[in-house]
Amino acid sequence: MSLCIFTKTSYHNPRQRKHPTVIGILMTTIDTKRHIEINEGYQGINLTEFAIGVDELISNDQIVDTFIRSKKFSFDSLRDCVKAEPDKGYLRQAFDVDKIKITDFKKTDKQGVSKFLINFLNEPDWGDDKNEFAKLLDRYFEIHKEFGDNEFYILSKDWFDKEDERVIEPESWVYTYYFLIISVERKANLLTLTEWTYD
Repeated sequence: MSLCIFTKTSYHNPRQRKHPTVIGILMTTIDTKRHIEINEGYQGINLTEFAIGVDELISNDQIVDTFIRSKKFSFDSLRDCVKAEPDKGYLRQAFDVDKIKITDFKKTDKQGVSKFLINFLNEPDWGDDKNEFAKLLDRYFEIHKEFGDNEFYILSKDWFDKEDERVIEPESWVYTYYFLIISVERKANLLTLTEWTYD
């Protein structure tokens, strides 16, 4: 089932932001390696892995902060259906990249991500859709176990008030949940973005 949800909201002005063609001095190269979309009902994971070239002195915080302000994040990591028809009013990312800061992310390790996801699964407000999330989680953990000594960054829309300027409408109220998990693996020079949505 496709998770490309169409809304009647116009995206022409807020979505057509200018982005530099060069990532910047912090990351000399960033190339898409793989893109995977995993769906269970109306819930899904949108995973994009990038090969990055960075200076050894650059911190992971700087890498992630540069990445989320690049076209690689705002467009290249979107679902395939959205990229194929960018002018349609599909739901996109729920965070305003011009307002979000690296300090809004919670930084953790591989075990911390597992704990976050399991705690999310065990929240009391689920209905029958809990089983779909559990299936999604099982499929993700097959990927997650391959990660090495990565540093992870988590950002959830649930951490913000509805009126917060860092979240975008209509995504912020249409998505039942929406969060990002970004991992950086310096030894392999990889950055992996997983976008979790339920619409």
